Amino acid sequence: MTRLCLSIGRIEDLKSPSIESADLLEIRLDRLGKVPEDLPDIPFIVTLGDLKGEDRNIAVIEGDRTGASLIDIGEEIVPGIDMEKTIMSHHDWDFTPDAEAICGIFNSLSGAIRKAAFMVNSFTDLVSIMEASRKINGRRVLIGMGELGAVTRIRSDMLSNEFTFAHGGSATAPGQLHLNDMQEIGDDAMILGVIGRPLGHSLSPELHRAALKSVGIGGKYLRFDVPQLDDLGPFIRSYDVRGLNVTIPYKVEALDHMDSLDSSASAVGALNTISNEGGKLVGYNTDVLGIKQALLQSGYGFVGGHALVIGAGGAAMACCQALISEGSSVTVTARSEEKARILSDRFGTEFMKHVDDLQPFDLIVNCTPLGMEGFPADSPIDTSTLNDSHTVFDMVYRPRETPFIVEAASRGALTIEGIEMLVHQARASFRIWTGHYVEADVMREVIV
Repeated sequence: MTRLCLSIGRIEDLKSPSIESADLLEIRLDRLGKVPEDLPDIPFIVTLGDLKGEDRNIAVIEGDRTGASLIDIGEEIVPGIDMEKTIMSHHDWDFTPDAEAICGIFNSLSGAIRKAAFMVNSFTDLVSIMEASRKINGRRVLIGMGELGAVTRIRSDMLSNEFTFAHGGSATAPGQLHLNDMQEIGDDAMILGVIGRPLGHSLSPELHRAALKSVGIGGKYLRFDVPQLDDLGPFIRSYDVRGLNVTIPYKVEALDHMDSLDSSASAVGALNTISNEGGKLVGYNTDVLGIKQALLQSGYGFVGGHALVIGAGGAAMACCQALISEGSSVTVTARSEEKARILSDRFGTEFMKHVDDLQPFDLIVNCTPLGMEGFPADSPIDTSTLNDSHTVFDMVYRPRETPFIVEAASRGALTIEGIEMLVHQARASFRIWTGHYVEADVMREVIV
């Protein structure tokens, strides 16, 4: 297993219960000012960080005096220092260059170990880091920073790093993971995650962490909030990612990055689950099953029902497929008439540009992000004609009680929260990736 270096940026971090299990310590002199007394008997690195001028020289002396194994001096050579005792490091807090430029940066560094850390903003950045790692020789540490860069810390062994950093309570760099997590999952961790934008509202990490724990799999479920899907396939393959969920706005676009599609994704024309099956990327749509399960447990009878589907994106496509396959008739409406007509033509549904009266429908489903955290808190449709004959299903799950759900309940309608669909589609995705079936309550129990 790659050695784990516990980064110490606060005195309190030395009290971490897991400190004795670290392979190395990193003492951040730019944050601590001096090497703390009574360090555990663990080799340690002294890092100068952003210290300047005379402070750098004093810090080097402090490191030598206290017996540091290595001193991270950054990119500026300190006069008189033994280079065989140094780490020379480069940090870019804004972006990641291409693989060739990363190699050039490493070639400009010297010392016992060379280190470079880059802010990761896309899948392309992650692919550049992996490609560069295969061309760099010698002892090194190559890290991606930020939430997207966390995968490089888990796959440190694949990057041939001397060690990787972790924290014991407070991260000293963006994307750093807790030492306990790193030890539990190990180098062979199953990497899962979710792709979308934005992802701050997503509960998927909590659901799948609970599922992984329940079946005893060492794994990590990560968020990949990306601006585009460029290099999605090369990223998945190069970092050995087992599977990904896909959410707004990429459920349709992701189809173009697959090697093949399961019948569920083909029927819908959108996917929400990617499975890496021996290097071949297969797209699935477990939203269909999630929608059916959420409706069935509410007592909704599909056959003979008439549903109004609001929206024209990937979620609406899955909803149309779920309803029609079970015998319901469907009417589609959306703000984008063009997209709604395309959806309606695909599934053979009725299209209505404006819906003023909800009486003809027994089920109304919101498949738009309206009401979601980070989006307008508007109702997706005029609710003045809602009554106790209606069932209202809002796919938005955070907040659980959206303005649409609250208004529908106040008018006597039966309401179904989006959290039920989320749980059931997540269970189906998890089974595709792992082969394990988890009970719904395993995931429900972690929802706050």
